This record gives sequence, C-alpha cells and structure tokens, in this order.
Amino acid sequence: MSDLSRLAVVVVSYGDAALLERHTTQVAAALPPAKIVVVDNHSTDANRDAVRALCDREGWTGVFPGTNTGFGAGCNLGAAAALTEGAEVLLFLNPDATIDVESAVRLVAAVEAEPLLLAGPTVLGPDGEVASAGLDLDLDTGMMRPWRRRSEHPEAETLPWVTGACFAVTRELWERLSGFDERYFLYWEDVDLCARVQALGGRVAIIDGATAIHSGGGTQRAEGSRAKSPAYYYFNIRNRALFARTWLSQERQRTWRRGAVGAAYEILMRGGRRQLLHPVRPISAVVRGLRDGRRDRPVRVLASARELRATTNPYIVQLVETLDRRDDTEVVLFGFARAIAGRYDIFHVHWPELLLTSARTPLRRLARRLLTTAFITRLRLTRTPVVRTWHNLVRPDGLSRWDHRLLDALERRTRHVIRLTDQTAPPLDVPTSTIVHAHYRDWFEPVTETLAETAGPVERRVLYFGLIKPYKGVEQLLEAVAESPEADLDVRLVGSPSDPALADQVRAAAATDARISADLTYADDATLAAEIAAATLVVLPYKAMHNSGALLLALSLDTPVLAPDNEVNRRLAEEVGEGWLHLFDGTISIEDLERALKAVAASPPDGRPDLSAREWPESAALHAAVFRASLYP
Repeated sequence: MSDLSRLAVVVVSYGDAALLERHTTQVAAALPPAKIVVVDNHSTDANRDAVRALCDREGWTGVFPGTNTGFGAGCNLGAAAALTEGAEVLLFLNPDATIDVESAVRLVAAVEAEPLLLAGPTVLGPDGEVASAGLDLDLDTGMMRPWRRRSEHPEAETLPWVTGACFAVTRELWERLSGFDERYFLYWEDVDLCARVQALGGRVAIIDGATAIHSGGGTQRAEGSRAKSPAYYYFNIRNRALFARTWLSQERQRTWRRGAVGAAYEILMRGGRRQLLHPVRPISAVVRGLRDGRRDRPVRVLASARELRATTNPYIVQLVETLDRRDDTEVVLFGFARAIAGRYDIFHVHWPELLLTSARTPLRRLARRLLTTAFITRLRLTRTPVVRTWHNLVRPDGLSRWDHRLLDALERRTRHVIRLTDQTAPPLDVPTSTIVHAHYRDWFEPVTETLAETAGPVERRVLYFGLIKPYKGVEQLLEAVAESPEADLDVRLVGSPSDPALADQVRAAAATDARISADLTYADDATLAAEIAAATLVVLPYKAMHNSGALLLALSLDTPVLAPDNEVNRRLAEEVGEGWLHLFDGTISIEDLERALKAVAASPPDGRPDLSAREWPESAALHAAVFRASLYP
C-alpha cells in the first residue's frame, strides 16, 4: 500500500464553509496521515473566519489569499504550500467531493509508478451514476464526448482530459507543468492542464477501481433552479475561445469561431429554458463571454495617478510600475481627456476626492467638478467598473455638497474594493479583497547602498517623520518630552506641517529645548533614508492609526518603531518578528518612549524585519486578479 504520509489533499474553497464541514472532514478522517491544505478564495469576511476556524480546529493548513484568485490560481497556492511541507503527491479535490482511502491509494500508487501521469478516478454523482470517467475534446469541432463513445468517432483527432474535480499528480509533474494556467480563472483550466501534460510527454488516465463522489453545482447553480450562474456561462464561453487561441492552428481557430454562437447557445441551454423568463443576466453573461473570448489583449486599467513624479507616493509608483511589467495588465495614467474619451476597461482609484480637491482656485475647482461629472457619466454609460483601494475610513473635511454627490456617484459605480488590512470595513456592499501594503525595500535600495558605511544610529535618537497633522499626535509627543526635562533623549522631527500654527509650535519647542531638532521641509528619498538610518527608534505618536505607510517604510529600512496599540499593529508585530514593532496605548507618554528605547538597547532585533508577505510581484498579481474579476459577471 502506498504511503499516504507523502500525500497532500488540496481543496480550493469559495463561499460557505459548510461544504468543507460536510465533505473535506470526511476525507481527512479517511486518509490519515495525508496532509489537508485548504485554500479559501475570499468571498466574505464571515466565510473567511469560518474557514479559518475550521482549519484551526482540524489541524489543516490554511492558505488565505486576499482576493478570489480563481480556481487554478487557488490550486497553485495550495500546491505551493503542500510542497513546502514536504508532499510528494498532490491530490486535488473539490470542496463538494469525497474520496475513500482505497481510491486514494490507487491514485497515489498509479502516479508514483508513472511520474508523468495525471490520474483521475471515475467521478460519481450523489445518486451513484457516473458523472465523469474521462472526456475527449474534438479538436476540429470543439465538442466534448465521454471516452466510452470513442468508437463512434474513430477518425476524430481528440484531446483526452479528466475533470479537475479530483485528480492526482506527482511533485515532479506539477513542478514541470508550473501548475494551472491562471488566465482561465474558472473552467477549462483542467482541459488546458491535460493538454500541457501530454505536450510534456506524459499522459492522463482514469484509474480502475478508483472513485470519487461529487455532489456538484456548489458554485455553478443559481439557488433554487436548474439554471447555472452567470459566471458558469461566461467562463465556459470565454475560456473555450482562450483554449483555442492557446492550442489550435489558425484554421481550427477559424472553425471554432464560426461555431462559437452555437456552442454558446448549447452552454446556455444547460441551465434550461425557464431561465429565459428572466433573461438579462444569463444573456448578458453569454454576450460578454463571446466578446471577451475574441479579445486577446491585456486588461487596460486607468489609474487615478496623473503622472509619476519625484514627489508621487512611492506606493503608487511601485504599484503602477510592477503592474506594467505584467503581460495581462496595461496601466495608463489619468487625464480628463483620456478619462472621458479614451479606451480603458477599468478605473482604479485610491483617493477619489483628489479628482476634486487638488485644484487651488475657485475657477479651477469648478472646472474639475464639471469634468468629473462628465467622467462619471461616461463610466455609467459604458458600464465601466471602478476598483477602489480604500485608504481612509472617512472623507476629508471641506468638501462641498456637489463634491459629496460626485463621490457618491463614483461609489455607485464601484464593483470591487481593495483594502490594506482585514480590519478595514468599507461601507460598500461589493466584493472586497485584502491586498497588504507591500514594502519599500526595493524603492530605497539605491539610497541605502550609499548609507552602508555611515556611523549608524545616534544613541537614543527618536525620529518622527512624515506630514505633521493634528491627528498624528506630534503635539502630544512634544508635550511628553517637555514635561520630562530630565529624560535623556534626542528627538528629531522631519516633515512639513499642515498649517502654520503647528509649524510655530514645533519651532518653539525646538528653540526652547536642546533635545529637540526639526527640519520642516519636504524630505527627498536620500534625506529620509539618512534620517531613519540615524534613528534608534521611529516614533509614530498618532492619536488613531489604521494604515500607515510610514510605519512600513521604517521597517523596510530596518529601524524599530513605536506605534499605537491596535489589532492591525498587533498582527503586524507578529508578522515582522520580535523586537521590531513596539506598541503604546492611549496618548503617548515619556514612559512609552523609555520602555521602547530600553527594549531596543537590551535586545536589539535580529536580522531584518520579516516582510516576505509584502513583495511587489505578489501584490501586483493580486491586483491583476481583482481587475479581471471586476470585469466578470
């Protein structure tokens, strides 16, 4: 009997955790000591919490991408986690499917004996009838036929494939394949995978005596009817064309295109005729699937940034540049002429109020409002989706009633929200993905190389950097220092105050206390990196903190930070490692500063903060997945 300790079962879940509770727990109980890896493709926070709790209870490995990555990409993430844990055989299984130990052993034995084999079981429905025992794709017509009907078409050139609902592969084969092609998102990725197995010289097979039971329909069927979901229609139609472009000759592609409408009708009729009593959603999905199936170009994203300048937020610059290096995404920068009359598929916005508030004169503000009105009208008429990265919990002060109405209209066009932490709760009832703020190490690398030979941190120097605004607590920091004249501190403030009164307060503190110094001008990258490198501790005395690029910047430059105690920062402290992030509660005090300084002096943190979960290529991949998903039904 094959050793199941070498096996990992990879399950990709989307939506209700009840499917995992009903089916995957049975599989785990039947297949000890196989590893169970569950990938939760994010649907809602409640479902995510339920899946996380189930994984913790059962001792499964949980993988929690910030967005719905699609089936193939989810399998790739789960496989990567399983291989990292030492698995040599991967068994992919739907969350609404089960397999018994004898069948699993047969699959494992088959692929271990033939490492380039993709092996599937006979898949049965809940009634015991055969649902799938291998299919052939007719490369001339695009028709699908079960293997049992091969004798009826002896001359046909076909591609044999097995369903992705349950199959096994070795580590060797999976690594040579590089996993699923993530362009498919949902449906046909298993056909493509089988094509690539055979292109490598491997084969696909249904293993005698191995069965799995698949209840089916968990993600396909509209509740309470025979009709399928719009996503089922859209992806089956769109991905049929994608497969043809990837694998077929030009002549065969033309044949498939001529039959595309007929094939789309056949796919639609799988959901029955009664759905046509309410035809808008299914017909719309069919039309969009036909349209997007013919489109062989990247998703074109209109970014809200107008131009990338030296003063542009490095987060925005790095995101735009990393996305532009991808084959599946093209980013164009904002201008009202392009926004109103140009070609793009999606509008991605970070701070929508900047469309209105960056003009300095009343006449220019009026022009901005008129142009923004025209732009939002264009979005509505063309049904262009908006993706919003949610940075601030509330809108800024000083907006007019007209401004609020325009922002309300833009929110009504928003189809997907990206947040930087799970703790952000956007007020829009739309799909929400968490894509954590990526680090600044690459951005500052050219600067930090020149600082490598500097003297190092100044003893007991405490640095605040960034814009000096009332909510950031600089006044409270200065008060805490002033009330403790005996404290041996070197307090440094670098950044531009938001109003003259704050600037005067900082200058007065620096003039009367030799421990305090300030540079109240804009700091370029080289200056900022040098200031952070010279600090023993960066202090961010915010009255309230939600997301902070400054905190991540300091950690990217390997400097410990003192920041407010909240759930976001507690999780970040665990993520980056002991000794890098110190927390204070309430209003900052001299005791908080002393405690953090003593901790850094007594136990300097080892190495560098762990920012491995915040790499830019991974962030760009998740953004690209969100952009694609916002175009889907």
